Amino acid sequence: MPLFRYKAYNEKGKEISGTIDASSIQHAKKLLQSKNLLPYEIVPAKSSRKKSILSIEIFGKKKIPDEELALLLYEIGLLLEKNVNITEILDILSKQMENEKIKDALLTAKTLIKEGKSIADAFKETGIFPEFLIEMIRAGETSGALDKIFLSASDFLQKQNDFKKEVVSSLIYPSIVILVGFLAMIVIMTVVVPTITKIYAQFGKELPTSTKLVIGFANITSFFLKISPILIIAGIFAKMKYIKKEHIDKLKLKIPFFKKVYLYTIYSTWAKTLSLLLKGGLTLDEALRIANKTVNNKIFVEKLNAVVEDIKKGKKFSTSLKEKEILPENAIQLIILGEETGQLDDMVELISNIYKKQTERLLGIFLSYLEPATIIILAGVIGFFVFATLLPIFNISVK
Repeated sequence: MPLFRYKAYNEKGKEISGTIDASSIQHAKKLLQSKNLLPYEIVPAKSSRKKSILSIEIFGKKKIPDEELALLLYEIGLLLEKNVNITEILDILSKQMENEKIKDALLTAKTLIKEGKSIADAFKETGIFPEFLIEMIRAGETSGALDKIFLSASDFLQKQNDFKKEVVSSLIYPSIVILVGFLAMIVIMTVVVPTITKIYAQFGKELPTSTKLVIGFANITSFFLKISPILIIAGIFAKMKYIKKEHIDKLKLKIPFFKKVYLYTIYSTWAKTLSLLLKGGLTLDEALRIANKTVNNKIFVEKLNAVVEDIKKGKKFSTSLKEKEILPENAIQLIILGEETGQLDDMVELISNIYKKQTERLLGIFLSYLEPATIIILAGVIGFFVFATLLPIFNISVK
């Protein structure tokens, strides 16, 4: 249903504002009146306006960007530390928010909290906050450490976002080099080669072998460029019908080098989320259930979910992890130490930090070889193409 923003007076005559889902303005008015509110302004929220075809979210509901969410949680945590009421915090932050989606979510949460819902349930009903955050808030409400929960979640999201940015920025230079080299090869094969071939054909001479290879490759490339729309559509269809996510996930766990980086990234993110949830006061099985949802590999998730069932049956966390060969031996030893000392949350956080460093180290090694290797390979390929293309002209000039 569409979303409407309203302003109304409650039974005490106090002015309140928020958002409400309704089929129309009249429907929204009736819903507000049923809650003993007297509305004096009801307007469509910006987020409820009809979207053009180009703005439809094809890949599902879009969440708040990590960077914006981290800042929002940090501000909420700081204000909670100053003993500001949560509804006042949401009202203050909604007024300064430029992102209409976040603004509507804050106003909706504020309204729901005023209606008697818990902070966790109110945030959950907005539909834009990650589940691990909802459960952390729920635990924070019980323990009374809500400000620390928001600040911890903010720090986690900010570090995750910084790490992603670091990886992306490291890949920009080699990506540009590869793109420029690819475009240069396309120009040579589709423009230069056919022109040179026509000139050389006028002399009735046989082309050198290297030039024939380049011409053959150019013809193949040109053919594939022409049928590329058909190939793309066929590829999408094949992926939807025949290639399941399990197949892709299995492949990710078999590719040399990439497998190690991929696994280390999973270990780091999963362990950090688990640590945060444990520090927030959740039981191990509940913390695991939520942390497992941060893992984007079905094969790995199935093993982790089996660990949750083992823990519910009374099996030790470290024993179950070892039996299912989920973590390396050194990580298992740290978890055993955490279980023995009662510092499991700290040991899991240490595992996260270790594998984050390992991921950064592997990516650093990979990028240090990628940049020069990319330049050398492209220089050699483009050099060969240029040589093979110009060789016939040199032969004509000499003769």
